[in-house]
Amino acid sequence: MKHNSIIYQIFPRNHSKEGTFKKIEEDLPRISSLGIDIIYLMPIHEIGFKERKGTYGSPYAIKDYFSISKDLGTLEDFKSLVSSIHKLGMKIILDMVFNHTSPDNNLLNEHEEYYYHKDGKICNKVPKWTDIVDLDTSKDDTQNYLIKVLKYWISNGVDGFRFDVASFIPIRFFIKARQELGNDIIFIAESIYEHDKFRQKGFLVNDDNEMYPTFNSLYNYNYFFKLMNYIKGKEKIDEVINELNKDKDNLRLICLENHDNERIANLLEEKRLSNFLDFISFIKGQIFIYAGQEYGNKHKPELFEKDPIDFSYCNKNIFKMYLDMIKKKKKQKEISDINFTKISDNSLLVKVKYVDDDEEQKQFIL
Repeated sequence: MKHNSIIYQIFPRNHSKEGTFKKIEEDLPRISSLGIDIIYLMPIHEIGFKERKGTYGSPYAIKDYFSISKDLGTLEDFKSLVSSIHKLGMKIILDMVFNHTSPDNNLLNEHEEYYYHKDGKICNKVPKWTDIVDLDTSKDDTQNYLIKVLKYWISNGVDGFRFDVASFIPIRFFIKARQELGNDIIFIAESIYEHDKFRQKGFLVNDDNEMYPTFNSLYNYNYFFKLMNYIKGKEKIDEVINELNKDKDNLRLICLENHDNERIANLLEEKRLSNFLDFISFIKGQIFIYAGQEYGNKHKPELFEKDPIDFSYCNKNIFKMYLDMIKKKKKQKEISDINFTKISDNSLLVKVKYVDDDEEQKQFIL
């Protein structure tokens, strides 16, 4: 995965009224024309019924890792989608949810020992996640099973994976998976930011620095929430700059929104949004876009319901901003060093050194 790749996140159920692979396939020419390198599909598997939230349930409560949700289509439909993505010069990665399953996953009957137990009972570490139960990913047998899952999807043409709450899963699992799958497979980690909070509860949480050698990129949550709080007027720009400088040596997946967080078009007016897009095109890391974001969509699709994105709406000014941002990112050379300095209460100076020893600096008003 290139340092300046553009990744496009799709929630298959809500990408169209039909919510199928075929409708995503029909949309591929439009997506490709944006300059997208990698399509990331949120979980496509059959969703559990037990303790289901909402009408349709969370795609992160998986009943069978080897299955495809019947609402989305068939395995042949999926293979056709993968083939079309590749023909357009893009890659595809799947969301892999290995920290937990639905309470009615077939594994519970076949291998109860794969699950996390506390006081002799199967349970989960985060109480509010009531529609799932946690796997015990520290066990070799559990890890070997999950690697079989990865191999199955690779055999169906997938180029890599985004691992849900990867910080909770032992790093040795990912090292083992990388060794068995090779370095060409894309590994992206949804790395959490509240490490100490969970460690105080006695849970294993990987440090980001120990995850980097195995992953192509990690989420930018370290400074994402600082940035969101600054946008909402809850924190000063100093907090954002301190986090950026602390994290400057790491390659992050840069997002302004995703399926878990508010649409950025609700938080920023057009002029300010333009400044932020200019900023993220300039700094180190791959760009991450959630479907509909490029049109200035303000409605975040419901996770547990059928709630299609309205692609008939397009803010042309915002759309042009995203096209410009993508073009700038594609022209960006690889960064070897980067530093952030406060200029005023709403602006910062970024100094960049590239791998070819060229240097550049730019001031951003955020």
